[in-house]
Amino acid sequence: MKLARPVAALGALIGFFGLALQYWLLYADMSAQGASFLEITWRYFVWFTLLTNTFVTLVMARAALKPESQTGLNSPRIELMAVTSILFVCIVYNVLLAARWDPQGWQKVADVTVHDIVPLTFALFWFLRPHGSLTWRDAAFAALWPLAYGAYGLTRGLFDHFYPYFFMDPTTASYGQIALNMAGLVAAFGIGALLLLGISKALGRRKP
Repeated sequence: MKLARPVAALGALIGFFGLALQYWLLYADMSAQGASFLEITWRYFVWFTLLTNTFVTLVMARAALKPESQTGLNSPRIELMAVTSILFVCIVYNVLLAARWDPQGWQKVADVTVHDIVPLTFALFWFLRPHGSLTWRDAAFAALWPLAYGAYGLTRGLFDHFYPYFFMDPTTASYGQIALNMAGLVAAFGIGALLLLGISKALGRRKP
């Protein structure tokens, strides 16, 4: 368990680096097109990947500062939500989205950081954390993250008409299809949370 703190510290640094780099790249691109700071920041926080990276980076930063805490951001159910979320980012991106573009240079660095390195680092951190207190209800709680994002993303889109992911874009799909897409993703997310909860229960049975 003592290894969780240095892994959390390293993960937080990597997470902040990836988030800052992605913001800098977006700022450089959008400001060249005349976008304001507020417009760029608004666009930055539309992406599920960046919101989730922000979430898990804050979880690791707090764990590095308060390694014994199991409340707030470091409560077991929040950490289950976080690990499910960031692994979901990694898997969905690499399976569904990565083939749709080919980033180069610093964009490639940012891409690998937020979609691969941070997820793997957070998974290791979570593995090293205390286990054994989660219940099956916590898996349902974890599945609220993508559901909340779906509502957030669609609501934002009503104002700026920008939808970051093709499977939740009402300009190319009906709301019925989007509902089915989101239901499938939430179901997959819930299954992932259940699998991780099972792993957590097994880890909780380990001898000290």
